[in-house]
Amino acid sequence: MENGYTFFYVEANVVCIIIFAMLLIKDLGGVGRQAKQMIFVNIIAAHIMYFVSDICWVLMLGNMIPHTRLSVSVVNIINAILLSAITGFWFVYVELSQGEKYIMVFKNRIIALIPAMCETLIMLIVFTLLPGVVINEELEMTTAYYNLFLFVPIGYIIVSTVRSLIRALRKENYAVRTPYLVCAFYPVIISIAGIFQVVWITAPMFCFGCTIMMLYVYIISLNDQVSIDELTRLNNRTQLKKYVVGESSKQGSEKVKRYVLMIDLNKFKYINDQYGHVEGDHALKRAADALKSACADNTLKTFIARYGGDEFIIITKTDNEELVKELCSDIKATLIRLNDEAGADYELTASIGYASYCGDVTEFQTALAKADEALYRDKRARASA
Repeated sequence: MENGYTFFYVEANVVCIIIFAMLLIKDLGGVGRQAKQMIFVNIIAAHIMYFVSDICWVLMLGNMIPHTRLSVSVVNIINAILLSAITGFWFVYVELSQGEKYIMVFKNRIIALIPAMCETLIMLIVFTLLPGVVINEELEMTTAYYNLFLFVPIGYIIVSTVRSLIRALRKENYAVRTPYLVCAFYPVIISIAGIFQVVWITAPMFCFGCTIMMLYVYIISLNDQVSIDELTRLNNRTQLKKYVVGESSKQGSEKVKRYVLMIDLNKFKYINDQYGHVEGDHALKRAADALKSACADNTLKTFIARYGGDEFIIITKTDNEELVKELCSDIKATLIRLNDEAGADYELTASIGYASYCGDVTEFQTALAKADEALYRDKRARASA
């Protein structure tokens, strides 16, 4: 390998390391980090270590550090372990980001990382007891090594990509599918970059691809922090305003009819006062789950947001009022079912009002006021029943 390319490769990786280090310092400086942020820190740190290991490998290829069986073994073991760690942590991060409940449990996060741990153990055993299987006499890596090296990472990539795409295609996520698509294509794009690097070795495509995509993921995560309600994982009021304005700007000469639904939990103050605010939070999360579940089972495409307190808003494009009525019934029934399944000691029900508008942002506030009036008619009707 020519010295000029070796220096260029090292410089490129050093620049990427500096960028990742800045992201790492920024995240480590935060307070109250949740599991998702901690996993993100692990991803960044694993990338940095991988780039360092990759620098050592290219320096060996350029005969700038000793190219021995031991050095080759150490670097390639480290590369394999780190790539498994990166893809394993990425899978966990995706599941956490997209609100999968099972991954909230620490034990389940450990279980999800078992394949990466197994690959680490297998690599150590093979390199120690059967080195000839993975390194030939010319100190080059064998096909068996690359099969072991890529098996687990490819598995994580396929699973995380497919699951993210499935979620992106769900009806309740159609208006906010960008984060899902980013999670789906991040590992695919950097894998393509890695392939290009192998085929076209004159450019360090892998580190460039990782850095560009990670910066994009970081930007998306920052946007997520200001647009997603932390408790319910629904869109917040800010994102609702963006959505309404954005949809209004897309309107052509032919207006598309929409319905805005306002949902309010009944006797929510009683739940907070009688059972405490922690249980009140559980009730709000249960309500959010009911909205997502009912919207997923319905044929309508919907945008769901937490408006504030125990109030939620759904916007759907349709001119069929019967479908809207059906959605309202489904939400109420689903909320009762989920609350019963949770074994709550209290009744959890909702009142709903809706109104139509043509999609213009100027009409939205009027429709919202009408939906609010309809909601309180529903609440009074329930109280008098």
